[in-house]
Amino acid sequence: MNPNKPVYHQALVTLQALSAHGVRSGAADFVQDVVLLRDANGLPALPGTSLAGVLRHLYAAEHGEECTDALFGFARGSTGHCSAITVGWGLVHDSNNQVLEGLREDVQQDPVLYELSQPHPIVRQRVRLDARGTAADTGKFDVSLIPAGTRYSTLLGYWSDGSEAEEQAWKDLLGLLYSPFFRLGHGTRNGAGVFAVQALHAQRWDLRDADGKTGFIGRPRTRMHARKLPAVEVQAVSSGLQVELELTSEAGWRIGGGDIPLGFTGTETPDLLPQSEWRIDWKADKASIGKRVHLLPATAIKGALVHRFAYHHRCLTQNWVSGEPEQAHAEPAVQELFGVAGNRNSEGRAGLVFIDDLYLESTVATSQMHNKIDQFTGGVINGALYEEGLLWQTDIRLCLQLQNNQRLQALPATARQALQLALEDLAGGRLPLGANGSRGQGVFIGKQPAQWSDGGVWVGQGEQA
Repeated sequence: MNPNKPVYHQALVTLQALSAHGVRSGAADFVQDVVLLRDANGLPALPGTSLAGVLRHLYAAEHGEECTDALFGFARGSTGHCSAITVGWGLVHDSNNQVLEGLREDVQQDPVLYELSQPHPIVRQRVRLDARGTAADTGKFDVSLIPAGTRYSTLLGYWSDGSEAEEQAWKDLLGLLYSPFFRLGHGTRNGAGVFAVQALHAQRWDLRDADGKTGFIGRPRTRMHARKLPAVEVQAVSSGLQVELELTSEAGWRIGGGDIPLGFTGTETPDLLPQSEWRIDWKADKASIGKRVHLLPATAIKGALVHRFAYHHRCLTQNWVSGEPEQAHAEPAVQELFGVAGNRNSEGRAGLVFIDDLYLESTVATSQMHNKIDQFTGGVINGALYEEGLLWQTDIRLCLQLQNNQRLQALPATARQALQLALEDLAGGRLPLGANGSRGQGVFIGKQPAQWSDGGVWVGQGEQA
């Protein structure tokens, strides 16, 4: 114990995934493009380094680098000090809500753990589009994910001097767990890695008195024992800007990559299926494999918005295309707002826009027949008849979270106006989502204009410019 920091805090944090998620291991696979990180039991886990990194980043955004260094530690040359925060790994729960700690041999007997132990529980097919709206070269890939509904528990520890400032720092740290920007794993700007705090237990021991020493010695050492700590409520920390759109599809639409027919009543399965996904459902702390539901992935929304945002920004800045069209992500405004991947020659940057996947509980499925016409004879080509599965007149509620920091406030008026125009195109049916947008599918109509959480002040500064 550090005599200058005699007060110890311990918290048990139970997180439940609201979306599919995954931490990449970096290992190779001969079939899929992504290999997920696993613990010693072969089950998905949340590394303590990932949790600490996300918390540190969020804390720095709220309180600055100086306060962050004091809490999380730093090393610069010959100066520095260790972190006052300790973060454990997030370990998965079984179907009885028990945390899997230590080596276990009964993983395959639990229905939930059996599914989670599969190498690729969920595989989403992805394709990157170019400036012409077609698949980019080498832009076809897949992403492996852990399903929504998975629960994890981790332990946090903190040594403080008992002062009001350091006690408040601990409360602020716990409040970040409730932030809409607390997301873990890869693809956090693309709908993945969204978590909610399912339970929070915490205790404080002051080692300057006898009761505190006794309590500290008998403190829980495992996640299951830590459930005996008192349940606490913490005020959420959020400095975000939010915009919502309520949309209804004008007719049929489809996000490709589906592999299982869902809701179709015909005798034959359509050749092209909408995307669907399974989740883990919880009822009275009992988990089960939930039914599949149709999915509108955030990547389908973000991709369309990025290209339309780039178009409007070019128009507003009179940056006309000459010669070969550039990729949308080459626009500096796009990189600042939506992020860009780094490479050997340039540094990457995380985007400011967070979009969630939409799990659609109630949908109407239908199908449409297609055939291919011979352009010379005008007749039907043999073997070219196929059936496409569609979702019909679906209501969705789209929410974009914008991280309200110095970068967002520094965006020029043209970028703000371009984002507003892109959202207006989406709500006006001028920006289709999903497959076959050029053939009338994927058109969504807004029930009302986009609703900004600040009443439109931030985006309105672009319209006034």
